[in-house]
Amino acid sequence: MFGYVKAFKPYMRMYEYEAYRGVYCGVCKELSKQYGFVTRLPLSYDIAFLGLMELSLRDKRIKTCRKRCPLHPINKTVCLTSNEGLELTCAASVILTYHKLRDDMSDKGALKKIAAMALLPFFRRANRKASKLYPELSKRVSKAMKEQTEIEKLRTDSIDRAAHPTGEMMSAVFSELSDCPAVKTELERFGYLLGRFVYICDAIDDLEDDLKAGGYNTLTERFCKKGYDNEVGKQIVSYCTDSIMLTLGSLAESYVKLQPLRYKDITDNIIYLGLKSSYKAAVPKRKDKQHEQ
Repeated sequence: MFGYVKAFKPYMRMYEYEAYRGVYCGVCKELSKQYGFVTRLPLSYDIAFLGLMELSLRDKRIKTCRKRCPLHPINKTVCLTSNEGLELTCAASVILTYHKLRDDMSDKGALKKIAAMALLPFFRRANRKASKLYPELSKRVSKAMKEQTEIEKLRTDSIDRAAHPTGEMMSAVFSELSDCPAVKTELERFGYLLGRFVYICDAIDDLEDDLKAGGYNTLTERFCKKGYDNEVGKQIVSYCTDSIMLTLGSLAESYVKLQPLRYKDITDNIIYLGLKSSYKAAVPKRKDKQHEQ
């Protein structure tokens, strides 16, 4: 994931934010414990959301305490300490990051390549361990990444086709949260829609950089073949907004059917407020000002 699945903090109560941070810290410490310190470095609140859903849908014991961490060495912060319910979250984080690093190795950006080269040896070892625990998940993520590579080579202008592999990856991850066939089916749909949302956000977020560098972006392929100006920018934002709103509407319907048992106030905030806020933040600000002028 890419940092778009997070809460809208202005509408969070203090105890909710403390609990939210506690799950994040719990995932971080469990990653270090199970897979090594380096695997916690790329952690984002996207994975914390998966942790929230795992704890919400599985009846596992939860305990918290206050601990110090390398980023907050002076003040203790709330941290989840009973982590038997975070096994999937940690494994999924490792598997997804490993494949993302492999993809970054073929990226044109030098910084991404250097970072990937530095981290990949650590994640290669961790990925082997995580893949033994969740072989089907590893297989499906690997297949989706290969499909994503092929789609980028073809430079498709279909956002549905371009977003499909990311949807498949998230579908694979969330389907592991339950063994009940009916719930599993709904989780697959939920994960697919969340993956689609993430892909569209990332596409519009990267729009300016891809235009400058000439990198693949399904939006530039669809709208910018004859060049880019303010009018084209308006079309892109309008198209993406319509697609995002339809996706979030279906996502909310699926979420209601899942009926999370814990942290519902937090996950409600993320689904109904946080995702919309993340999309608005991803829309190029400079283009909005130009449109208003």
